[in-house]
Amino acid sequence: MAAYQRPRFAAMALESLKRQSLRDWELIVSPDDGEDYSGLARSDPRVKVVRSGEVRTGPAHARNRALAMASGLLVAVLDDDDYLEPAFVAQAVCHFKKFTHAKFATASTKYIQDPLGSVVRHIGQFAGMGIDRFGCQFGTMHAVGRREAYPPWKPGFAEDVMHTCKCIDLAGGEIAVLQGASYMLRLHSSSLCAVARCEDVSRSYKDLLAQLPYEMSGAGALQTRALLRRRIEMNEAFSRHGGELQYHPFVQARTVP
Repeated sequence: MAAYQRPRFAAMALESLKRQSLRDWELIVSPDDGEDYSGLARSDPRVKVVRSGEVRTGPAHARNRALAMASGLLVAVLDDDDYLEPAFVAQAVCHFKKFTHAKFATASTKYIQDPLGSVVRHIGQFAGMGIDRFGCQFGTMHAVGRREAYPPWKPGFAEDVMHTCKCIDLAGGEIAVLQGASYMLRLHSSSLCAVARCEDVSRSYKDLLAQLPYEMSGAGALQTRALLRRRIEMNEAFSRHGGELQYHPFVQARTVP
């Protein structure tokens, strides 16, 4: 968990871990705001806090500091303003025990409208996902992976999406989607699509098209660039026709589950 100025949500994210049906987990909290998160560690012995003077380095660097401390066989990301359904850890462990050669998996993502708590979108409701299918979701799905195979994060725009594409590529082109538990992503007023101009977002996607942050196979790079072009097209359509709609309801009306 990269932690940045959302202590109340971070505590709620931890509570979702405490409610997991499988209790064999650890949480590595990596502060990026200079604040004291030792209270989270005092609340549960399974929580560790990265000791670092680094501030405002961005989520990729903060996650990498946590990754260096991780001791579990599996690694997953839990952002400080999100939470997990109760079977998430059990589903991940079960999958990797059953499929011993699998390096990565993911889980569907439910977009939660904060503070109402209603589900705005539910993406990734299928058994397997390649980069092409991921590109048609127009959202974020974090990769879960074996610690020895899990790649470090690269900082930059859409770093969650690019990291998942890298994991899919490392897996040979497709990863399984865990069934029975979702990653719960909060939407709030500081979400990128709420605060950024569409022109700036499209420009950032075009920069990624010119230079991908990760080295990838030829097929993986080709599919990732196709994903980026789809996002540019959707973003520009939202700019033209979104009106009073927010981004995710707009996308929901134009995509299939």
